[in-house]
Amino acid sequence: MVVSNALLAVRILAIDAVASILYFPVWWYSAGALRAARYSAGVVAGAARSFGVRVWLKNLFRPMYGQYDLAGRILSFFMRLVMIVYYSVVLLVLTVVMAALFLLWLAIPAVVVCGFGIQVIGLIEAAKP
Repeated sequence: MVVSNALLAVRILAIDAVASILYFPVWWYSAGALRAARYSAGVVAGAARSFGVRVWLKNLFRPMYGQYDLAGRILSFFMRLVMIVYYSVVLLVLTVVMAALFLLWLAIPAVVVCGFGIQVIGLIEAAKP
């Protein structure tokens, strides 16, 4: 029995398409979720490095610009304290936003499947006499 190349190609492409559709949820919740989590953690870690809160904390009690008098020390302490609080709050907000985006990433397929199911149920109910 001779099978044409075109028919063989269509069969292979159909099997590949079905396998890709079936593998998509597995990838989304395994490798894709891991990649999204690493990206979110990378964004937060990059912001933490950029803000330099650790450096602000390390130098909290050192006077700025080499002014070792009492006014310079007090001003430097409170200025750094304000910056530490500000950057910490911004970092916390960024962490919450990235966590929410990650959870949204996880919820997208479920929302799509629910929406598709609602539409199918609506079509079935509308077709009833």
